[in-house]
Amino acid sequence: MKQLLLLFALGLASCISAPHADDMPKDPKALPPIVLLKGDTVSKFSTDSLAKGRATLLYYYGPGCLPCDTFTQKMIAAMDTLKDINLLFISAGSFHDVKLYQERYNVEKFPNVKLGLDYNNTFFRYYGGQAYPLLVFYDKNRQIKRANLGALSLDTVRAIIDK
Repeated sequence: MKQLLLLFALGLASCISAPHADDMPKDPKALPPIVLLKGDTVSKFSTDSLAKGRATLLYYYGPGCLPCDTFTQKMIAAMDTLKDINLLFISAGSFHDVKLYQERYNVEKFPNVKLGLDYNNTFFRYYGGQAYPLLVFYDKNRQIKRANLGALSLDTVRAIIDK
């Protein structure tokens, strides 16, 4: 029985493909090329298209995640303090979830914010997102500064960005 469970677990693990070396940055601290599928299920956005020379915050959220909803509301309320960074809302849900999140919070009304589904699971494979929210900070040179599992106060977010 234990052998069957082990084989089953190994079989499941083999279903999750590792990122192709060609798709990942040569520098492990560099911002990886993540392509997001927008809520309309047609438009795409890539981290390669982000404004250069700005800090970037990747915000991995999940549908039905109450801490994510609270953190999103706090960020929206304080968007004036975050308008100088690239902010990507990356969904772990479905196309429908992305559309509902955009309808609920309208985050893309802010010019520095993009929201979409990581349909290739690049974020998950690269960062191993195991829970929500997961915040990954990059400096203006697109080098990783910090990753944080769980929401932070906006003062802490701002301090990490400014450091």
